[in-house]
Amino acid sequence: MARPVAHRGLHSVHAPENTLAAFDAAIEAGLPIELDVQLTADDKMVVHHDTDLARLSDRPERIRELTVEQLRDIRIAGTDQHPPTLTETLDFIDGRVPVLVEIKAGDHRYLRAAATFSVLGDYSGPLAVQSFDPFIVGWFYRNAPEVVRGQLAGRLADVRSMSWGTRLLLQNLAFTTVSRPHYVGYEFGFTTKRRSWLIRRKWPLLLWTITTRRDMDRALTLGDNVIFEGFDPSG
Repeated sequence: MARPVAHRGLHSVHAPENTLAAFDAAIEAGLPIELDVQLTADDKMVVHHDTDLARLSDRPERIRELTVEQLRDIRIAGTDQHPPTLTETLDFIDGRVPVLVEIKAGDHRYLRAAATFSVLGDYSGPLAVQSFDPFIVGWFYRNAPEVVRGQLAGRLADVRSMSWGTRLLLQNLAFTTVSRPHYVGYEFGFTTKRRSWLIRRKWPLLLWTITTRRDMDRALTLGDNVIFEGFDPSG
């Protein structure tokens, strides 16, 4: 909560999102890092946001279809960077800045949680896990309560397979009895003063994703910290 959190690292054209280059830039700036992890074909956790590679490479495959070794051959956004494993990433960060590990929702939710925790066991730096899936967060409450955990929520408009009722429940944090979070990460564009007040009665509030200095100034009147990208938060 002390400094703005760099969304997928401090990324740029030469240091694409969720790569060691983007994390190195964040570390140089002394900024905490938010990153995303997906499940591979060999049940490992790799740092990548999307379910597939299409947006950031010339390959169409889904992350779940490829092994860690196959992913090492992928180049992200025309650079020399590949999708790093969570192990590789944490070894690189090595406690130099705090890390927020977002476990992406998807099939085999408990395998995703357990595979993530198997990497975290040897890590001693400041770290939290977070997810939109309250059952993934709840796995940590039940099995690794010492790990700081965050419940993510927001409009969820892009999850088309979700029923209206489930979306409404998630928007209103109805499953926090399952996830028992230490903090809430909520979508800035869907946060009102009343919603902010209600959340902060129970939890610290981290607002995402802030893309301008003006929005950051407003977000800090609503929440306790921000996840940002695309601008210099110290400027």
